[in-house]
Amino acid sequence: MKPALASLPDEQRLSIQDRLARTGRAQVIDLLSGDYAAHLSARAADASFNTVTRKGDGHIDLPAAWLASLEPMQKQALGERVQASATDGFQYLYDNHPIYDLDQAGQADAVWSDLVAFLNGEAFLGLMRDLTGEPRIAMADAQLTRFRRAHFLNQHDDSADGKQRYFAYVLGLSPGWRIDWGGLLAFHGDDGNVAEAFTPRFNTLSLLKVPTPHSVTQVALSAGSERLSVTGWLRGR
Repeated sequence: MKPALASLPDEQRLSIQDRLARTGRAQVIDLLSGDYAAHLSARAADASFNTVTRKGDGHIDLPAAWLASLEPMQKQALGERVQASATDGFQYLYDNHPIYDLDQAGQADAVWSDLVAFLNGEAFLGLMRDLTGEPRIAMADAQLTRFRRAHFLNQHDDSADGKQRYFAYVLGLSPGWRIDWGGLLAFHGDDGNVAEAFTPRFNTLSLLKVPTPHSVTQVALSAGSERLSVTGWLRGR
């Protein structure tokens, strides 16, 4: 299916521009055509994922086959170590399918190669420059992420030396997500409170200026589905 943007009414466009200028964060509701968003959601649910987390000061990938080989007690111990390390340090636990990297290596499925091309085409990048007021946006990287029960991403601001990240984005692909299922994109206020939080609404693009302190709250054990998204950064070259 061919990628396609939905129409964005002028009133909505102006509202998003104003919000981004004032707060550095906003959501674009119904970004894609409904059929294309549903297509991506279905394909994302069937994608192969590895689990990603941190060990010490570095990122590690845990292959799905290796995790499946662990005994239940080993899985429990691994989860407990990850959770303990998040108490006072940067930590995360979620599933990843690196569509941009796979596309660059010529190994991505066609649906994800088409999406990467779309995200790096003028229709999408031009819209992003227009909404954000950032003319230096020249590319978008991307990964498919899946947050299952107890998955989380604690406080960080997305800054990375040499990456030229101007805005981060999250495109929600889980229909019917409820606030009480967790997985909220939470913005951290200077006063120690949550300044605002975005629900990962289906076919909604969340944008946040880099650097912005934020986190993804832990997905509740009662969550009725998995939090599927396409995430990445709008970057310079």
